[in-house]
Amino acid sequence: MGWFDDKIHEVFYNVGVRVHKFRLYFLLLSFAILTFASFGFLWFEKQTTRDPQYVFSPANAPWRYERAVLTEHWPLDEEKFWPGKSYDLHGYVDVIASGRVHPDYGRPNILNIRYLDEVARINDYIVHNLTVPVDINGKHYDIAYTDLCMRYDWACFLNDHITMLMPKTRWGNFSGPFAEFASDIINTQVNITYPIGWRGTEPIYFGALVGAPNLVDEEGHFDFATAIRLTYNTREGKVDEYGIEWRRKLAKWLTDKENPVSELLEFGVNHNMTLPEGLQDVADTLAPKFVGTCAILFTFSFLVSVVLRRHSAGQVMIDWVRSKPLVAAAGLMTPVMATVTSFGLILWCGQLYNAIVNVSPFLILCIGIDDLFIMSAEWHRTNPKDSAEKRIGHTLSEAAVAISITSITDITTFAVGCYTTLPGVQMFCMYTCVQCFFCYVYQIIFLGPVLAYAAEMEQNDQHALLFRKAVDPEKTESKLKLWLLSGSVNRQNQDVHKRKSKKVAPVEEENEKKSKLGEMVAKLEHTLEKHDEDPGHNSEETLVSKIFREIIGPFILQRSTQVCALLLYLVYISLAIGGCWNIKEGLDPKLLVRESFYLSKFYEIIDETFWREGLQMQVVVNNPPDLFDPESRKGFDEMMADFEGTQYTMNPNATMIWLRAYENHLETEVHELNIQKPKTSSEWYKRCRDWLIVAGGRRLWQMDLVWANTSFEETPRITAFRFQLGLRNYRTPTDHTHSCKMMRAIAEKHSKFNVTTFHEYYPFADQYLELTPSLFQNMFMDLGTILLVSMIMIPEWRCAIAIVLSIASINVGVLGFMSYWGVNLDSVSIITVIMCIGFAVDLSAHIAYAFSQSYGNSHTRAVAALETLGWPVFLGASSTVLGILLLTLVDSYIVQIFFKTVFLVINFSILHGLIFLPILLMKIVRGVRTRDGESNEKPKTQMEMESQTAA
Repeated sequence: MGWFDDKIHEVFYNVGVRVHKFRLYFLLLSFAILTFASFGFLWFEKQTTRDPQYVFSPANAPWRYERAVLTEHWPLDEEKFWPGKSYDLHGYVDVIASGRVHPDYGRPNILNIRYLDEVARINDYIVHNLTVPVDINGKHYDIAYTDLCMRYDWACFLNDHITMLMPKTRWGNFSGPFAEFASDIINTQVNITYPIGWRGTEPIYFGALVGAPNLVDEEGHFDFATAIRLTYNTREGKVDEYGIEWRRKLAKWLTDKENPVSELLEFGVNHNMTLPEGLQDVADTLAPKFVGTCAILFTFSFLVSVVLRRHSAGQVMIDWVRSKPLVAAAGLMTPVMATVTSFGLILWCGQLYNAIVNVSPFLILCIGIDDLFIMSAEWHRTNPKDSAEKRIGHTLSEAAVAISITSITDITTFAVGCYTTLPGVQMFCMYTCVQCFFCYVYQIIFLGPVLAYAAEMEQNDQHALLFRKAVDPEKTESKLKLWLLSGSVNRQNQDVHKRKSKKVAPVEEENEKKSKLGEMVAKLEHTLEKHDEDPGHNSEETLVSKIFREIIGPFILQRSTQVCALLLYLVYISLAIGGCWNIKEGLDPKLLVRESFYLSKFYEIIDETFWREGLQMQVVVNNPPDLFDPESRKGFDEMMADFEGTQYTMNPNATMIWLRAYENHLETEVHELNIQKPKTSSEWYKRCRDWLIVAGGRRLWQMDLVWANTSFEETPRITAFRFQLGLRNYRTPTDHTHSCKMMRAIAEKHSKFNVTTFHEYYPFADQYLELTPSLFQNMFMDLGTILLVSMIMIPEWRCAIAIVLSIASINVGVLGFMSYWGVNLDSVSIITVIMCIGFAVDLSAHIAYAFSQSYGNSHTRAVAALETLGWPVFLGASSTVLGILLLTLVDSYIVQIFFKTVFLVINFSILHGLIFLPILLMKIVRGVRTRDGESNEKPKTQMEMESQTAA
């Protein structure tokens, strides 16, 4: 592919010449594109999605079908609503009340009358006094919960279980003959047991209402609990906007830390907008951090862009002619412009936005700064005797090729990520892919023209900031002018190969006493000057590149260093592989928000209570058997035993199923009324339908059955029914995943009943199940794409192979050490791993490309690669670490994952790029690459002639 390499250098040389010639027009073009794309932000609110189930769960996830089954059989009816029976509801507020933690005794007993009275007081205030203002037809109203609530038989669900948990003497104020009757009902008909209590023949599932109870007998009576659950459900439709406002007001009131609503209690609050608001809270926190990152990187880039020069008087001052602070500022502006352009165009095209993509600008900012250092390094390697036009052409012919390799691989890497099954990963990869593309474009049409203007200023000996002629340091003795106004002037007439002015000190000062640091610097410069007479090197190249050539490169490539590097790599890869075997999967929902956000308190309390035991899962039997037939009933009982016998389900006494209540009713009729059990299937179903009319749990049970017909003349037939299983050990993402797989496997085992299972955490479980396949799919496709691009762009195929091996090794290391740092494999970490491929490509491809372009034997070429791009690569990596340091101040798991992963990949990339990769290249690329005389020089001559003709 050598001809392609020569051609692409020629193309970019001509591009550089034209960028210099038409620099003003290119700048105007870049601003025109930016302005045009910015109009896309007009659709920002419309295109924003805050649905976490959409973002973090695959588009074709099974849970969507499973919830649709429930919705089809039991659509939401706002006038026949029972809490816990509907999973197609958006107007809920879930509140967990718990006593404040005592430092010595932990959480107090919420069943203590003092705490129960406080819960009752707050519940009454929420129901009757918490209102939102509404103006309708010019009239003002204050709407309370009772005006917005879901109903059953025109009554709201008012958390009556609070009263039931109080001493029975507090249940009511009865007197006269009615008192004895009421007392008899209370003592004989009401039974407060866990997990299911009874109010007559109507069951009450206390497993979802009382958290972590202490049972005192086998019947389930309890005397201690740590939490009580309260639910509030508002209607949707016409009153939805008022319901949203009421729910937000309730959440804000209960979680107010400055003015707490209770000195005894603390509350965990969750509603349908809480998690989206938490994600947006993370995004809002990132905005000021991005500004701070820009400030840090600008300061870093400015300092790096400054060139120091030792004047003949022996003083080291800033060379304001060769320094490029404006180029550094433009290099920082490039990724910012790319981000604005990309976001605007994507929104304009109708694609969705979510807060999860807000970490991508940090990545693009670091990539842009890395490219800036490459561009600056190549500029300083050009011949100062050449015209500004030629220097820009040579800079782009070298830098733009190196940047093209990394940019194309970044773009293709993120483009591949767009085909994953996780919408959040798709969204992130799409935004980042387009940002990488425009960052690359702006490097040429924006940063290139700015560098061209800076080149003209340098050629005219102008001050880099003041746009005036720099002061000749030989003609002034003012230290202030030397520091602020001086620079290298009349450089075109100087012999750039002479080094007399660059001595450490005049000969007459050599015998003077020096500090130890001064002696070290003098010795170092004396060592480096041995290479100055080599006409192949530019005398104005930076000191650091010389250090890499004379000291760092030879040291790294010594045999003893290679042996140490091999041992270090074996330790590294062994630890990495060990970590990969032990990596955990799953994103805990409580980690999606900041620790200071109120939703984290809800997850903290529910983790202590209901996640341990008490949650319910829906099981739908879509093809019910004939439950009267012994054979069919045997198969159904086997299925129930399978469901109730797992490590994630509670005992059968926690299962809410109408069938057992009906059969208990039949047994009661036999013993108390001497009514015989049904003799036929038809009679069995007719009596079941009649039982629902008079059953104490009628309201509850009739919501679990779907009848094929409602006419009393026809034989009744059940087309579908459901029941609820009590869950336990449902705390971690691993529990969610394993339970989901186990329940679906049991349903598949009994496929003849067409069973559907569903729980509200299934969307997260489906995400976990897709993680590993998506990760390997993306990694292998990315590595294949990188190999293809590298084979095309790099003339030495073995260098392309080395890049892929290096990236694969880095990714194994990142995945392995993630597990040691407490990072799970989830959709967020997959995003960062895909980002890591981009970072790894940048650092590895630059070194490998510089190696392929160097001459001599493999050792010489490895040293030349480190000399050419070792320092820019190190600066790029250092700037990235600096750029993400502020993220450590954000108390968000998502942001912390981003920081940890990028930190790992940068350090491993430096380790590979500056040590492992040069040694590998030196070993696998044998032979000597010689300068081919005319064949190597001809392309550059042609390029210069063509540029002169074009001018």
